[in-house]
Amino acid sequence: MNANILVGHEELHRFIRDVLAALGARGDAAATVADGLVWANLRGGDGHGVSRLPRYVRLIKSGDIDLQAAPRLVHDRTATFVLDSGHGFGPVACMRAAALAVERSRAVGICYGIVRETTHTGAIGRYAQWIAQQNCAALIMACGPALMAYHGTRVASMATSPIAIAVPGGKGGLIVLDMATSTISNGKILQARATGQPLPAGTVLTADGEPTTDPSKAEILLPLGGPKGSGLGLMFEMLVSVLAAAPIQSRALGPAHRTRHVANLAMLAIDIASFRPLADFAGDADALVAILKSLPRQSGFDEVTMPGERSARTEAKRRNCGIPIPEKLWAELERLAQAQAVSMPERLSAAAVGFSDRQS
Repeated sequence: MNANILVGHEELHRFIRDVLAALGARGDAAATVADGLVWANLRGGDGHGVSRLPRYVRLIKSGDIDLQAAPRLVHDRTATFVLDSGHGFGPVACMRAAALAVERSRAVGICYGIVRETTHTGAIGRYAQWIAQQNCAALIMACGPALMAYHGTRVASMATSPIAIAVPGGKGGLIVLDMATSTISNGKILQARATGQPLPAGTVLTADGEPTTDPSKAEILLPLGGPKGSGLGLMFEMLVSVLAAAPIQSRALGPAHRTRHVANLAMLAIDIASFRPLADFAGDADALVAILKSLPRQSGFDEVTMPGERSARTEAKRRNCGIPIPEKLWAELERLAQAQAVSMPERLSAAAVGFSDRQS
């Protein structure tokens, strides 16, 4: 990655918010979306960060994102709910759902909520982390457009269907797993196109179903672990989209041939204190982490890391030193800024902040 262009996270947040507001988004909605994109950039998930903003702008202009939509409950019970986004911003509906899930889990122990008919939800680890910060455990499953080939096929036939799991910890902090069920995330393709870096072999196909490492030709992702990844994607579609009466893949691949960008997401929140004292849970979590970190390491491993640990280190570094933006993406953001009459983020000096970032 070209790290010469650095911006502070607050300036990047301001820029995203201003662009969306200029397009007609409500101030609170624009801020919520900016929160999610900057969160991803801070944690090193650049494919889910500001690189998504041009795509969001196109979705707004095409009408796929409805700026007037407001999430509404269409199923509402003590420990379950379905929140219909009405094709509004995904992060807005998902953050509301996370708050509902936490509130209800504290009352009855657990809550399973589904967000349906929304748009791109962003990095779902954000919602899992937020739930864990409220002293609950979180399990989140997401479904979206067909970007991945079902095992054995050569066409896009399943979503990358990410999963995020987070639990509160003690001295070691939160443990947050956030992963796609494809070999790499679609965001990695977008980032590779921005940086010009080739993709790992065996991760993507061209539109014709042929293997490639060229990000400009990559159109179809391959499932992680072959039938394991596509099997998880299929079951997420069943437990999220089909359960919420909002199937995605059958409407897109079947006779309806629906092309509108749409996503669904489910979250399970578990109130730790409903099962055992939080301090005891955190103590046992810390003990397990300490044991794992002390185990003999394979050759080439300097340390044993826990899910989310490297991302947390990247966040600490980028909060202090800035977020790197590839030159190609910077040029695209400049075009957005000009079109919406918005000022670009103020650039930081790499020399001034002593920036060194090896994870992105």
